[in-house]
This record gives sequence, C-alpha cells and structure tokens, in this order.
Amino acid sequence: MDERGFSLIEVLLALFLMGIALMYAAPMFATAIRENAAGADLGSAGAIAVDRMEALRASDFYQLAAGGDLAANVGGFSDTGDPRFTVRWRITDNGSPATLKTISVRVIAARQSTGASKEVNLTTERAR
Repeated sequence: MDERGFSLIEVLLALFLMGIALMYAAPMFATAIRENAAGADLGSAGAIAVDRMEALRASDFYQLAAGGDLAANVGGFSDTGDPRFTVRWRITDNGSPATLKTISVRVIAARQSTGASKEVNLTTERAR
C-alpha cells in the first residue's frame, strides 16, 4: 500500500517546533518596533532642529535679539506648537559691539519609546 503525506505525529511535532521558534523570536519583533519608533523620533527631532536653525540663520542679523534658554521655555525663544516636540533656542552676542552671535537650538521629543529622551542640539555662529 503506497501511502503519501504526513502522519499526525509529524504534523504535531512540526507545529510544536514552530511554536518554540516563534516564542523565542517574538521579543525580537517587539524590540525592533520600539527601536524603530525611537529612530523616527530622533529623525523628526533632527529635521525640526535643522528647520529652526535655518529660519534663525535666515533672519536679519540685527533682528536676532540675545536671549533664550535651552533648559526652559522662554517667551519668544521656544515653540511648543507641536505637542510631540519642544523647541528651544538661545542667541548669545559675542563681544561688544556684537559682530558675532552664537545660535543654539535644542529639540526634545515628548515620547520616550525606549531609553533616554530623544533630543537634538545644534549650535552655529553668525557674523554680520
């Protein structure tokens, strides 16, 4: 008698082995999802920081008033319009009369998917 196919024992053994493999692989998928979210937060924060820095560098030199704080929100030197990110900047006059200004921008992501909070800091100097 020529019988083809798998026996019930073979099918159950294959399902058991597949279940064991999936049980050990599942945490890798969860980790990959968390790390992907963290990378997306960092990438978005970087893009927002670059946009703010470009806007400040495009401003007239004499319109860049000194002030701001990277550690706290200061009126006119922070943007909390997007609840996912806090944007802060500081402008420092270097010398008197000010012919050189230091511009610093800090963007902090509100969501903390894994690890430390995601933030980007940029600093540049601008001369008149």
